[in-house]
Amino acid sequence: MEENKDKLKTSAKRVMIKDLEQVEIGSSIQIMGFVKGNIEGQKIILDDKTGEITIHIKKLKFPFKTGDIVNVFANVKPTMEGEKKLEALFFQDMTGLNFEHYQTLYEMKKELIK
Repeated sequence: MEENKDKLKTSAKRVMIKDLEQVEIGSSIQIMGFVKGNIEGQKIILDDKTGEITIHIKKLKFPFKTGDIVNVFANVKPTMEGEKKLEALFFQDMTGLNFEHYQTLYEMKKELIK
């Protein structure tokens, strides 16, 4: 039974770009924002109005275009320089989401959890 407990998956923590510095390497996260660009099919640039970040998408199919809002599930990995990079696992289309409302709720929840 104890062996199975170690294999349980933890849910991906929802974060904003400004809060990524507090996320540990090896964590699973969700990050939502607007697609700002697609770099050679290998990376995307995501903007959540608190900052921009490059997310490595490897060879995942990325059917979104600049301006679309997506929720990215990613793993936080180390780089050779000792920094953090995000490797996407999958994406959710968030078309129709009121992003300003989402940001307000995120900040309220963050304050309550402190």
